[in-house]
Amino acid sequence: MGTKDPSESRNSSSESNRSNTKAIVAILLAIATLAFVFSNVGEATLHFLFLRFTMPTWAWFLAVLLSGVVIGSLFPWFRPKKSRKS
Repeated sequence: MGTKDPSESRNSSSESNRSNTKAIVAILLAIATLAFVFSNVGEATLHFLFLRFTMPTWAWFLAVLLSGVVIGSLFPWFRPKKSRKS
């Protein structure tokens, strides 16, 4: 009645380990990103066609990151396919 399958506890602990690993990687990436941003605070100029834009370097990095996120969400070709579990 109250017995648990040992494989269930292994699955939950492996999911817990996986989520902990993802959190640690996310924190490390955030720290590295912040260090990168704060070390690039100077002005940068972008020439595009006949236009010229000047912003802090970190703002250019943020703009490129956001455009990558938008493009990645518009074109989900490289996402792993979700498997159906019946």
